[in-house]
Amino acid sequence: MRNLRVVVVLLAIVSVSSVASANLFMDDFESYAAFSALHGQGGWKGWDNDPTWEAPASNAQAYSGSISAEIGGLADLVHELEFTGGNVEVSAMQYIPDGSTGYSYFILLNEYSDLGPYDWSVQLGCDMDAGQIISLNGVGETADIVYDKWVELRFVIDLAANTVDEYYDGNLLSSHAWDMLNYSDTLQCIDLFGNGASPIYYDDITVVPEPATLSLLCLGGLALLKRRA
Repeated sequence: MRNLRVVVVLLAIVSVSSVASANLFMDDFESYAAFSALHGQGGWKGWDNDPTWEAPASNAQAYSGSISAEIGGLADLVHELEFTGGNVEVSAMQYIPDGSTGYSYFILLNEYSDLGPYDWSVQLGCDMDAGQIISLNGVGETADIVYDKWVELRFVIDLAANTVDEYYDGNLLSSHAWDMLNYSDTLQCIDLFGNGASPIYYDDITVVPEPATLSLLCLGGLALLKRRA
């Protein structure tokens, strides 16, 4: 019985690891040379796979290591994802220098293909002239921009329930429907859009199944143990 218990626990751990690795996306930008174009590296590309919208790796700021993504000017950098159903958590570290101007965006799309179709679920506006972060897919909730500091953007998404909670610097900014039109249960793209604004920086971007999703697998393993006991 003890050997069976060990086997079940190991299988549960392997199952959790397999699910996590199958859907895991992480990028700390350390594998890219400073000043190199990110288009064509690590799955990043310009919008519609057009290098016109590329962005550079930068050593001007970094949350961990020495390299981050610099998003400003013409940059419209995307990374495609493949998440369907369940709970997903997206996080990114953002640095906005004091004195920055213009309006840029952090975006998550439930549908993205080069040349379309597209469907936006999260559009976090960074209005540096007004000094505000704005939830454009919520009801326009705002937070004051924290300048000259790395700040976490975090999005807790329940794709099955069609909801997303947006957090800025650890505080809840907005809760709203993930897809208000088609009720899509997918997350297909991250989009870092400079929109002609001053450069800001992103580092340590992660997209993972939320712990609650992984916990269900552990609970399944424990339930099996109880039935066998």
